[in-house]
This record gives sequence, structure tokens and C-alpha cells, in this order.
Amino acid sequence: MPAERLWRLAALLLLGLMLVSPFTSPNAADRPSFEIGMVRLDRGDGMILDFEVEIARTPRQWSFGLMYVTAMPDGQGMLFVFPDMAPRSFWMKNTLIPLDMLFFDDDGDLVSAFENVPPQSLQSRRSAGNARFVLELNGGTMAGQGIGSSARLLRTGIDGW
Repeated sequence: MPAERLWRLAALLLLGLMLVSPFTSPNAADRPSFEIGMVRLDRGDGMILDFEVEIARTPRQWSFGLMYVTAMPDGQGMLFVFPDMAPRSFWMKNTLIPLDMLFFDDDGDLVSAFENVPPQSLQSRRSAGNARFVLELNGGTMAGQGIGSSARLLRTGIDGW
């Protein structure tokens, strides 16, 4: 076999390995499936809001979150459920829509919130204290729905809480 043909074959093999490698960046097709549930949120003044959410419970689901989602209807979001209380940190790499991020403790009390976090930002948004739940909603939902600093995530029938 001529040397040029061997090099071409080796290059194609290497390219093929790179395409199926676990080290390649995730993409929209890799997004895992999520359970759907409802969460209730007291916006801080007794007014209750309901949101249909995708529920992220596993490390794979946590790492994908809302990445590659191009639009999300009003009244929908994502709830991250963690097994313990700890400081939580999120960024927006590969997230294509602006989000409001609300961090809640074990009891559903709001720990901190970030409004209208811009898409694809690599700036980390870290909870001010320990959090067990993170609710992501469309950017502008907090302001538009009057969700304030006294907001509470109400207990739901969602497994794990």
C-alpha cells in the first residue's frame, strides 16, 4: 500500500475516533430525556404561581439543563433537584435563551436569584448560601410575575422532596 494511502486511511480513522470520542462536546442530539412535573411557587405575597417543569435529578441531566433549547413557552421551566444542601453554581454555556435562576434551600426558602441571565455566558452564577433546588424560568418571568425576595418553593408531589 503506498504511503500516501496509509496516511489518508490513518487520518480517516483518527477523524472517526474523534467523532465518537467521549471527549467531544455535547450537542442538542445528546440531550437526555426529563420527567415532567408541576411546581408551585409563592411569589412572596401569598399569590401562588404554577409552572410545568422538566426535572433534572441525575448528574447527566444537571450538566445538560436547558442547553440547546431554542425557546420555552411561558409557564414552563426546569427544576434541578439535588440530593443535599450545598452552594450551587450555574453558567449558561450552550444555553440559547435568557433565564431567571432561583436557588432554594431544603425548606423551599429562596436563597438567591439571578434575573435575565444572558445566553451563552460563561460567568458563573453562584447561590448566596446552600441550596437544594434551582428553578430556571424564562428570563423576565420574575419581574413579569412579581416574584420577590420572599418567594418560596412549595412542597410538591415531586419525588425526592
